[in-house]
Amino acid sequence: MSKHHARIIPAERQKSHLEKKHAQLAERIEALDGRRSLTPSEELELQQLKKQKLWAKDALQDVG
Repeated sequence: MSKHHARIIPAERQKSHLEKKHAQLAERIEALDGRRSLTPSEELELQQLKKQKLWAKDALQDVG
């Protein structure tokens, strides 16, 4: 196989990675949500984290 071919990741390993990523995102989101106020950059980060968390959740459902 040439180095230009995409590697195929076993579903179990992919699912484990996505679960870990989802948990990390949830932890960071919770930390930001727990603050009284956020800077504009933190508000942007929070929005981006929520989108990433949703993407990870959707990807987990796709993996099965």
